[in-house]
Amino acid sequence: MRKKIIYFLSMIFFAFLCLISNTTLVKADINGVTVTPLIEDDTTDVTDRFEIVGKPNAERTVKISISNFSINKLQLRIEPTNATTSMDGKIVYTDKVREGEFGLKHAFSKMTKAKMITLLPNKTKDVSFKIKLPDDKIDGLIMGGFNVYDTARNGAKGNANVPVWITGDNKAVGGVVTLHNLALDVIDKKPHIIINLQNKEPGQMKNVIVHMTVKRKSWLDRFNLGPDKMTADLTYGKVAPNSKIPVDFDQNQTPIKAGKYVIKGAARSGKATWTFKKTYTITQEQANDINKRCKGLIYNKTTTYILIVCVLVSLIFLIFWAIWYSGRS
Repeated sequence: MRKKIIYFLSMIFFAFLCLISNTTLVKADINGVTVTPLIEDDTTDVTDRFEIVGKPNAERTVKISISNFSINKLQLRIEPTNATTSMDGKIVYTDKVREGEFGLKHAFSKMTKAKMITLLPNKTKDVSFKIKLPDDKIDGLIMGGFNVYDTARNGAKGNANVPVWITGDNKAVGGVVTLHNLALDVIDKKPHIIINLQNKEPGQMKNVIVHMTVKRKSWLDRFNLGPDKMTADLTYGKVAPNSKIPVDFDQNQTPIKAGKYVIKGAARSGKATWTFKKTYTITQEQANDINKRCKGLIYNKTTTYILIVCVLVSLIFLIFWAIWYSGRS
């Protein structure tokens, strides 16, 4: 009983400290964990991220405070990465991003190192990171950040993000949207076709409106019996610099079919508009790999039925032709 009272009082004490603190808690999806960027710059009102304006080769040190209010000992990994854009138009830091992807010149993971910490119940630990800026001038915005997650669950049960924005001159840069690729994925045991657009410039974008269609080519199109055109109309509230913009086409219980897929669409942000058109090929091997990992798929047998009818009609025609030919002999 005494242990429960002590635990309850300690929880109230930590919560009180959080309320009176001048720093902003970054909401963590890890049960019982809070992550706080310790902003030491008194001249800024920004408290939910680190902002660095620096010259080439400059070094900065940032500090993160992590508290464990749970009853379990945790093994947490704090991993640097670049921001990406989620399917619902949010900035996230859960993907590992490498230099060269989506026009990215500088990967945040090369400026500092990941760290592992062990955090006992009802304990807080401050973790420092030394950030070394790139050798060359930084153009636009590098939107980096730290992804904090429980290694026992590998992020499956939640994570916390601490953004680190880095610029060379603090000047705003716009974005440019282009078509990147077609990808396949399995989400919740269902097949998905994902058309990845990309913001290939080092500038954050807001309110990007996307209209996209996907159509698989088929010989049945000439009879108006081909697969339906899939359409997506989406708005992305925020798009990270040098990141993909995933446009998701949930196939539900329809299996992926091999073939040529025609992609058409447009994106708009403010007064700028970009249009796209390209044909991608999904191989039978790719389709099989996705479908075998899904459950409850319903296969459309229209093509099979049409082929059976054609064969039967051909056989009937041949039989009548044979009878007619025999009668003339």
